[in-house]
Amino acid sequence: MNEITLIADNLVKIENIIKIYLDLLYKGDIDLIESVFLQEATVSSVSDGKIISINMDGFRKRIATRQSSESVGETRHDKIIMIDISSPTTAIAKVQCMILKNYYTDYLTFIKVREKWGIISKVFHMSHSGWT
Repeated sequence: MNEITLIADNLVKIENIIKIYLDLLYKGDIDLIESVFLQEATVSSVSDGKIISINMDGFRKRIATRQSSESVGETRHDKIIMIDISSPTTAIAKVQCMILKNYYTDYLTFIKVREKWGIISKVFHMSHSGWT
């Protein structure tokens, strides 16, 4: 496989993971967490000037205990802004989505382990008034 084909193949694999990730958020489907996140992954943001970081157990609980956008009939708004594959084993993506009338910009860091891509870190910003 030549380098361009390998990059294109990795890009498709990462795009597919992002699509599942966005499904997870919109539907609130915690069964999808293991298919996109690595077990060691963290989710982080800043709230009231403090860094808040949770592991996958905390993320699972957060998703499981909130209403999903799908369950309240919210129109789905999400998109992939960019994907940057920086090496054979690392990549980053920027995505935007709306969940329960809040606007999120997520930075997803990917690592490829044993020929499989997974999210190792999610850092996000939430706004009530639109994407920044």
